[in-house]
Amino acid sequence: MHVQPSSPQPEPQALAAVDLGSNSFHLLVVRPNDGELQVLDRLREMVQLGAGLNARNELSEQA
Repeated sequence: MHVQPSSPQPEPQALAAVDLGSNSFHLLVVRPNDGELQVLDRLREMVQLGAGLNARNELSEQA
């Protein structure tokens, strides 16, 4: 069986990670740069979605 080497994949221009919790929202945007990740932008907001729960622990329309 002969396996062909795969062609190198280009590095993405930017990557983003999103963390949405019940109280906060975090966004991190990075770019690969010489084997490390360079931070391009970062956003943190208090969203307090947990404060908008109804009696059945469901998000309200407003939340």
